Amino acid sequence: MAVTGARDVRRPGAIQPAELAHAAVMAALCAATAIIAVVVPFAAGLSMLGTVPMGLLAYRYRLRVLLTATVAGAVIAFLIAGMGGFMTVVNCAYIGGLTGVVKRRGRGTPTVFVAALIAGAAFGAAAVVALAVLSRLRNLIFDSVTANVTGTAHVLERIPGFEPLAQQMRDGLDTLLAYWPLLILASGIWSILFVTMVGWWALSRVLGRLFGVPDVHKLDSPPTDAAAGPVPVRLRDVTFRYPDTDHDALGPVSLEVESGEHVAITGANGSGKTTLMLVLAGREPRTGTVDRPGGIGLGRVGGTAVVMQHPESQVLGTRVSDDVVWGLPVGARVDVDRLLSEVGLDGLAERDTGGLSGGELQRLSVAAALAREPRLLIADEVTSMVDQRGRDALIGVLAGLTERHRMALVHITHYNAEAESADRTINLTGSSADNLEMVPTAPVPDAIAAAHPSGTPLLELRGVGHEYGSGTPWASTALRDIDFVVNEGDGLLIHGLNGSGKSTLAWILAGLQVPTTGECLLDGTPVSDQVGAVAISFQAARLQLMRGRVDLEIAASAGFDYHDHRKVERALAMVGLDRSLGLRRIDQLSGGQMRRVVLAGLLARSPRAIILDEPLAGLDAESQRGLLSVLEDLRRNNGLTVVVISHDFSGLEGLCPRTLHLADGALAQAPTTTGTVT
Repeated sequence: MAVTGARDVRRPGAIQPAELAHAAVMAALCAATAIIAVVVPFAAGLSMLGTVPMGLLAYRYRLRVLLTATVAGAVIAFLIAGMGGFMTVVNCAYIGGLTGVVKRRGRGTPTVFVAALIAGAAFGAAAVVALAVLSRLRNLIFDSVTANVTGTAHVLERIPGFEPLAQQMRDGLDTLLAYWPLLILASGIWSILFVTMVGWWALSRVLGRLFGVPDVHKLDSPPTDAAAGPVPVRLRDVTFRYPDTDHDALGPVSLEVESGEHVAITGANGSGKTTLMLVLAGREPRTGTVDRPGGIGLGRVGGTAVVMQHPESQVLGTRVSDDVVWGLPVGARVDVDRLLSEVGLDGLAERDTGGLSGGELQRLSVAAALAREPRLLIADEVTSMVDQRGRDALIGVLAGLTERHRMALVHITHYNAEAESADRTINLTGSSADNLEMVPTAPVPDAIAAAHPSGTPLLELRGVGHEYGSGTPWASTALRDIDFVVNEGDGLLIHGLNGSGKSTLAWILAGLQVPTTGECLLDGTPVSDQVGAVAISFQAARLQLMRGRVDLEIAASAGFDYHDHRKVERALAMVGLDRSLGLRRIDQLSGGQMRRVVLAGLLARSPRAIILDEPLAGLDAESQRGLLSVLEDLRRNNGLTVVVISHDFSGLEGLCPRTLHLADGALAQAPTTTGTVT
């Protein structure tokens, strides 16, 4: 999906696509929390978690965005969990909204206290008016209260010495019911005040932690009345520095991108490729100048569109055709079928986006970007997470865009075959393009699945099959009849197209998923009973890093005190990182460094084996070599058992002497006539 981060100043009152997307996601989170709190016994306390997404909305967006999310979440919760779910969402929106607004305006507890008094008085007054009008409901409530108090008094009368207290309860009840409006008003004020102050105390601390996480890669551009005109663009001595850092992430850089030009941007991890993308998309540089004939127009028709690395995070529509036009102005005319045909998705307009492969999702993202008729399209590592079939299709689409559309294309890539299709290549490391070392191609390895090497069996899969949604109309088979053995110290490569079942197999090997049929054993015992004994590194390394600093992350992952600097330094040295990196913020690391930090934390736990899911994705040639060298050394000298799931094969021969090929959820022979895989 094209990124839509700019505010449309022509319609300041309307909810913008980015605001609507955030409202939808936060409403779903709050509704899910409310439903669980109502439906699951003794889980009412979980309802407080629903205040967090609402608080974030109130802090970052306008009040109408919060109201939109409240209405959507309340309706969903009501349809599933009834009135209890509805009121839970409303309460979460009230507490989260009040906390977020107060935090955004820089106020504190006194403001919350006054606001709670006003809200409590309004709630109590509304209750008094309602009970005054609905006399039957009032009498029913009073009769219920009287029955409860009378019953309690009868019990107390049977206890010697409590007779006076029982009589006082009866007399006090009569007095309270005589002045019931004051009772209801005071109860409303007290209940709202109590709930609000408890919610503020808890939520303000949570939001304080969340606000401290820097959104360094945020796509954003300043609002402007200027017509969109992103190209030609000229950068002169541009530098960029992220907040709370002491060095520039980019520059100084000088370059030009003309209309109709296809430019490839290359460079090592950490050279500033993604940062350059942010500057081209509208972020203000620290120094230097960026000259354009008009505004950025991020996400607007005729402006700038961005297609990024992870396709799942860019697709918002449930149907393919809906996603193509999502976020466009009302009344915009788009030939959806033509765009889908151009990107190779003919006949898929009515398909559910959840059933598309990674390559198809990326092509859908390109179609959605083209629907905005952008003058500048930026593609940032769009092929790194898809298989060879998807890569070939994407490169075929991108290579001809500047000929079919009035636009400039900036393609950020590590792969030589992709850079060769551009009109020219810009290397951010300053090297000559002719001498630039790119990620090479490699042939598909032959499958070696039948024979098991000698050694002690460690992981054994016997007749493993897995089905998602078993017993429902949406049941889908991911794996079937998988049999193989991984011995101690073995190196195994598993590859296949997107959707072939590789990630499901990885989760089963790590014990995070129990197979529907068959068994996965570690040392003869189900691996699902030994979670943690087999470590797993996910595709997106950033999503696996949960702490703000490197030493905190490694210590938390390995389970030791981060004050033990020797253990941290030893873990960093194990993956070839300098010990000074221990005090670095996670968001200051390159992609290759993030993967190594994840690996350092996992290896410091001394796992029996490690599963690496797409460990080379997004890494330059040097970073790939460095990571593979570390892993090969650990396997040969330390006996580490390694299972790699990858679309990239170059350099894996030494780490993984064995190869398995997955096709449609089953083991198969690797293709031998379909070219090479990068």
